[in-house]
Amino acid sequence: MLLLAGGALFLPRLLTYAETLLYTQRIPTAPPFEPAPVVANPEPTATATPEPTSAQQDVPSTPVEPTAMLTAMPTATPTEVWQGTAPVTLTVPTIDLVAPVVPIGWKIERISGQDQAIWDVPDWRAAGWHEDTAPLGLPGNTVLNGHNTANGEVFRNLYKVEVGEQLLLTGEDGEVYVYDVGEKYILREAGQPLSVRQENARYIQGTPDERITLVTCHPYGSLANRLVVIAYPVVESIMDLEGAN
Repeated sequence: MLLLAGGALFLPRLLTYAETLLYTQRIPTAPPFEPAPVVANPEPTATATPEPTSAQQDVPSTPVEPTAMLTAMPTATPTEVWQGTAPVTLTVPTIDLVAPVVPIGWKIERISGQDQAIWDVPDWRAAGWHEDTAPLGLPGNTVLNGHNTANGEVFRNLYKVEVGEQLLLTGEDGEVYVYDVGEKYILREAGQPLSVRQENARYIQGTPDERITLVTCHPYGSLANRLVVIAYPVVESIMDLEGAN
C-alpha cells in the first residue's frame, strides 16, 4: 500500500518530466558565442594651429579679476535624469502566469570543493530580478530567474512560451511594459566544463539594447540544462497603452 501510494504521488512528476524532456527537442541549442570584432583606434591626425586674426591680435591682454569671471558665468540648472523603474509583476498570458517580481542578490555555495558565487532564486512563487541588471525602460538586460520544479514552480511552464508571443512587466511606476519573445534557447549546464558555463553566463550580462531575459532549469525536475527566453520591447504597444490612459 505504501508503495502504491508513493507511486501515485511520484507519477505526476514523472509524467511532467517526460513531457518537458520530449519538448526539449523543439527548443534550439544556443548558438556559439561570437565576440564582436575589435576595431583598432585610428592613428591621430595632426592639425595645424590657426594663426591669430588681426582682431585677435588687437585684443589687450588685460587680466580679468577671478570674481568678475565667476559673476559673468551662467548658473547651470540641474536636470533630473530618469533612472528607470524596478519590475514588480510578471505576466505571461499564453501560460496563464501572473507572478510577483522581487530583487535578488548573490549567495555563496560550495561546488566541486570550491566556494562559488551564484545568483539566489526566490524560495516561493516569485520571479527574481537580478538587482544589478537593468531596470525597466532603459537600455540594458533585465534578467529574471525562477524555479521550475520546487518552491512554487513559478517557471514550470516557461518552456511552452514560443517566439512571437508577448510578456508584460509592470514597473514600480505603475506602467506596463510590453515585450515580444524573440529568442528561446537550451543551454547545456550540468557536467559541462567551466568554459561552457562561463559562455552560458553571457546571456545574463549587460547588453547595449533593451531586453528581458528569463532563466530557469530544464527539463522539469532536472538541473541538466538552462532554459533562456529573451524578449524585446514593443514600442507600439507601449504607445497604445499610454494613449488609452
